[in-house]
Amino acid sequence: MPGDIATSALARRVNAARILAKLRERPAKRAEMSSGDLVDATGMSRPTVHAAAHHLVELGWVRESSDRVDGRLSGRGRPSRVFSFAATAGYVLGIDIGAHSVRVVVADLRGAFVAEARIAFGDPSVGPEQRITRVRKLAVEVVRTAGLRDEQVLAVCVGTSGPVDADGVVQQRTGIPGFLGVDLRAALARDFSARVCVENDCNLALIGERWRGCAGTSQDVVCLLAGERLGVGMCTGGTLVRGQANSARDLGFLSLMGDYSRDDGIARSVRERGASLVAEAAARATPPRPGAPGAELRTLTDADPRRVSARDVFEAVRRGDLGAAGALEEGLEAAARAIATLTMLLAPELVVVTGAVAGAGDVLLPPLRRRLTDLVPRVPRIEASPLREHAVVTGAVRLALDTAETDYLDPLAPAPRAA
Repeated sequence: MPGDIATSALARRVNAARILAKLRERPAKRAEMSSGDLVDATGMSRPTVHAAAHHLVELGWVRESSDRVDGRLSGRGRPSRVFSFAATAGYVLGIDIGAHSVRVVVADLRGAFVAEARIAFGDPSVGPEQRITRVRKLAVEVVRTAGLRDEQVLAVCVGTSGPVDADGVVQQRTGIPGFLGVDLRAALARDFSARVCVENDCNLALIGERWRGCAGTSQDVVCLLAGERLGVGMCTGGTLVRGQANSARDLGFLSLMGDYSRDDGIARSVRERGASLVAEAAARATPPRPGAPGAELRTLTDADPRRVSARDVFEAVRRGDLGAAGALEEGLEAAARAIATLTMLLAPELVVVTGAVAGAGDVLLPPLRRRLTDLVPRVPRIEASPLREHAVVTGAVRLALDTAETDYLDPLAPAPRAA
């Protein structure tokens, strides 16, 4: 008898898991499946489908509605029960902490963003305690803005630069002042009862690109996060490359190639070269004539080098400013050398340039491709990320969803009850 009970319980769990998997596979716009649809999809009997679906409804992961599928009557003679995955039975939190800003997103269990907020750090050199305090405050505010309670958040994922160990501690110097040795998992766990995971931002950008970016069908990918600093996420055969101590993204080899380093992010390098171009023009007795190199960039920035941004340089290139085009090509050199080296080592099928600079892919990618043609015998496909500045937080949401699945959906634990 005990063996029969155990077998029965196991069968019920297996059947429920199959039903849940089928319902979760459905796109949000076609979320509903009738009991007949589930019979066809699983090969299980109608009573077994009803029993498994009823169990999932009791747990809170599935909703039962009227005899309609995709907004129409099912038309199967006798009334058919209709089920859908309860994507709002729980939520996850993705957090992207950078030197200059933090972005927080709340998403439902299908990954749909339901609330988002970003704040900039007026002083990028702000200390770690003050930075973390602002991150925690923003995360709590976003959850409350979404109308949620703490227990409805099933998992939290935090992204930051630098290698992160299994305990969520930053292990090497990063672009964020004072973050070496900071325990981000413990810091965020003060506000959330759910499991908190911490991951390198470049790895998360790659995860985001493979989930919702331009790398969904690619198995061998290099994802270059190229704002103020250079960093990479890499996968071969569809597997994330971590290396010892999760430090495989170290681009320190750039220092062996001359006056380059991982601090030469595309945005930073282009901005600095653009500022030098404007300063040189300002030092001349007369301003450059219209159409002369640097003239468009000078106009865009009111001839003030301090106002130059990477976006200004990109726009000046679009307007045909040859001086800005030269600044752009020089600013791409470190990124080109990093991509070339990784191309020779890993032979990726795709290189994704991500981060905010990806919005300038129209002017950025052509000179990058030309430079790579000079450096490597076979240039991989290079794309600008459609996710842009959302790449890291999108990856954080995906990893948080994976964590929620492990902690709640796989074991079929009860969903948190709505207030």
